[in-house]
Amino acid sequence: MNRLPIRWRLTLAFALALTVVLTAVGAFLHFQLSSDVDREIERDLRTRAAQLSGLLMREPISALPTAAAEQLEPDETIAQILTPTGGVVAATAYADVRLLTREQLRDAALGELFVDRPGDARLDESLRVLAMPVHARDENFIVVVTDSLDERAQTLASTLGVEIVGLAAALAASCGVGYWVSGLALRPVEDLRQRAAAISGDDLADAERTPLPVSPVVDEIGRLGLTLNDMLDRIGRAQAAQREALQQQRQFLADASHQLRTPLAIIKAEVELAQSGTTKGEDLDAAMTSIGEETDRLSRLTEQLLLLAAADEHRLSLSREPVELSDLLEEMAERGRGRAQLQGRMITVASDESTISADRQRLEYALGNLVDNALMHGAGDMQLVGKRVDDLVELQVRDHGSGFSQEYMAHPFVRFAPTASTGRGTGLGLAIVQAITEAHGGVVSLTNDAGASVTLWLPIDPTRPVAASDTAPSSPATATDQERQWSSH
Repeated sequence: MNRLPIRWRLTLAFALALTVVLTAVGAFLHFQLSSDVDREIERDLRTRAAQLSGLLMREPISALPTAAAEQLEPDETIAQILTPTGGVVAATAYADVRLLTREQLRDAALGELFVDRPGDARLDESLRVLAMPVHARDENFIVVVTDSLDERAQTLASTLGVEIVGLAAALAASCGVGYWVSGLALRPVEDLRQRAAAISGDDLADAERTPLPVSPVVDEIGRLGLTLNDMLDRIGRAQAAQREALQQQRQFLADASHQLRTPLAIIKAEVELAQSGTTKGEDLDAAMTSIGEETDRLSRLTEQLLLLAAADEHRLSLSREPVELSDLLEEMAERGRGRAQLQGRMITVASDESTISADRQRLEYALGNLVDNALMHGAGDMQLVGKRVDDLVELQVRDHGSGFSQEYMAHPFVRFAPTASTGRGTGLGLAIVQAITEAHGGVVSLTNDAGASVTLWLPIDPTRPVAASDTAPSSPATATDQERQWSSH
């Protein structure tokens, strides 16, 4: 059954249901006709019994057979007048045939009785017998009249044959109509299938593509069309996003390869120079120092790429522990004070005594990137601020330089994003800061407020990530998912 086409399944289901209905209707009509025929026979028998009772009251008993035969219809062959014990007083025919049993005689003496007598050797026809008591001539009699049941059986049989033929014809016609109607009902589905089969991958990517035809009636077919159109739109958006992500990945790989090529080229040149034998003394020491610096640079870049790859796949693991804000910020300030003093700058810390459950090493890495950026690209004194705001913790690094350029603010979290001012890519610093912050359930915001300011908003409760609406009203807008791609150093 499941292997049949749906159109045939609908037709067969319709035929089965219709067969049940037509059979029930035919059985009811046949039963009703049988009841009507039985009532007609019984009415005729009562009429004849009443006529015979009248004759019994006014005619001599010797004249009853002849008078009864004259009063009754010719085909109504038997009429008898019996004593309560079954003796035949008068009969139109078959006076020697017993029509009632002793038990039926006793019942007939008490009231009207209808019985069916099957045919036998004497009477080959089945009879419907009516027996009723009559009091006449100061005596009790039983009047018996009969009617043949053969005509009833022939009538019902012929009617049943007509019903069967009519039912079969109606069923066949109804199945044909059902097959046509089901095809008509499924035609919109076939139209949807044909249109959907003609859609290619390029069509899905086309935002201006013609949608599938949708029924104007909001029924199952109409909802199916709307659902298919929505599904195709989602597939198209997913394909577009996948192509965009693939393009970004290719661009990132190209930029990362370029970033890796420079230190590798320097290391190779320094090694070849050292191997040439012409470099000695201080020049050789300088070459070894350069090789070490470029190796450290390669190591940092590789570590950053691995961290961002884990963050992109939601595999950036955290080892949470209680972290005091003041202690964390003091340590980060101490790490940067040496470089700041060489630039004639100061690093100050302003923090309350709040504690947060976080991965200290990851936070140190993120804040270290922010401090390095401020020392490298900023100016003036620096402040590290930490405080609790309701259910959030705010960690902020700011300086008093010229702030972020409008070009940079357009894509602050884009990895290796090119800038017109430098002609080269920016780096990975803020991308790493964002990845670590979001792994903690937080958000990052950038603003220009008398200098550059980067704020990390982290939740006190790790099970409740921070939403953009949860941050302080004065904070800048956070990075959206569309901006969360690649970042700067």
